[in-house]
Amino acid sequence: MKNKDLKWLLFVSKSYSFSILKPIQKTIFNLNYGEVKWFVIGSALYYPCPGTQLKTNQEVVSYNPDVVIVPGNIVPDFWSGLKVQIFHGLDDEVKGFYKITGLFDLYCTTGPVMTENFLRLANKKKHFLVRETGWSKIDEVYNSNWNFKEQKNHLISKYKLCYGLPVILYAPTFPKKYTSAMDLVDSINELKECDYNWIIKFHPLMDKSVKERYKSICGHNFQIADELNILPIMTGSDILITDISSVAYEFLHFNRPLITYKAIARIDKGINIQDPSELYPAIERSLNDPDEFLPNRERNLYDVHPYRDGKSSKRIIEEIKDILDNELHTKLKRKPRNIIRKYQIRKMLS
Repeated sequence: MKNKDLKWLLFVSKSYSFSILKPIQKTIFNLNYGEVKWFVIGSALYYPCPGTQLKTNQEVVSYNPDVVIVPGNIVPDFWSGLKVQIFHGLDDEVKGFYKITGLFDLYCTTGPVMTENFLRLANKKKHFLVRETGWSKIDEVYNSNWNFKEQKNHLISKYKLCYGLPVILYAPTFPKKYTSAMDLVDSINELKECDYNWIIKFHPLMDKSVKERYKSICGHNFQIADELNILPIMTGSDILITDISSVAYEFLHFNRPLITYKAIARIDKGINIQDPSELYPAIERSLNDPDEFLPNRERNLYDVHPYRDGKSSKRIIEEIKDILDNELHTKLKRKPRNIIRKYQIRKMLS
C-alpha cells in the first residue's frame, strides 16, 4: 500500500490525550502518509476535536482503518488495523502500568527502562511487538519556539500574577491513594502570602471537592489554570511541585527544580518530601540552588525519555509503516480471548 493511501484512526477517551495525539496527526500530514480520522468517547467528548471525527462504531467499520493509535489502555478488538499503544504518560511506576491487556499489536515505548520491561513481556507472550520511539507529546517542547522569560511573563499577565516573583507550578495526580492535593493544601495556603506566584494545574479527573478547596484560596498571586496541555505552563515555571504524576518526567525536559511529595520511584530526580512541613524549605532550597539535582535529572531523563530531537512522532509513524510493509504483525501469536474486557468495550461503545 502506498503511504498516501493509509488510513489512520486516533482513539481518545480522556481529554488530556489530545495533546499526545495532535503531534501524530501533524506528522502524518507533513509526511503525506494518508488520511486521519478521530474517534472520541468519555470525558473527551466535552472538548473540541482537532480533526475529522467519526461518531459511531459503524462509521469506523466503514472507514476500515489501517492503524488505530491509542494513548489509553483499551481499544476495540473488532476494529480493523494495527492497534498501537503510545501511552498517556511517562509514569511507569504506577501499579498496573505493565499489565498486558491483550488488545494491542504494538507498544511504542518512550525510553530504555520501559523498553526493557515490555520486551521481556513480549518475548514471553509473543502476541505483540515493541519499538522504542519516544513520546509524541514531548515533540512540542523541542519544536516550539518557546522562551522561558517570555512564557513566564505571558503566564504572569494571563493569570494576573505578580511580576518579579518566581512562578511555582503545582500539578498533583488525581487518584485518592496517590494524590498530594489534600495533604498539601494547608501548607500551600500558608505559603500563598510568601514572595511566590502559584499556578495550580489539576488533572482533568481530579475530585471536584478538591478543586473547590483550592478555588477558595485563589488570590492575586495564586490562580488555577484550566488549560488541557500543561507544557506551555511548564515552559514559564521556575519550579514544579507534584507527587507520582507523570508530569514530573515531562518537566525534566526543562531542566529546572522539581519537588515531589512521597514519590514512589526515582525519588532522587529532585527533592522528595515526606511531610507538608518540608514544603517551604524545599522551595527555598530549589530557588537558591536550581542546579543541585542537575546530574540526577539528566540520569533519570535518559532512563525514561532520552529523546530531545522533537522527532518521536516521526519515529512512531516510521516504525508502524515498517511493520505494515513487512507484515510483521501477521507473524504474531494469537491474542488471548479476554472475553470480559472485550464485552466491556462493546458495552461502552454502545
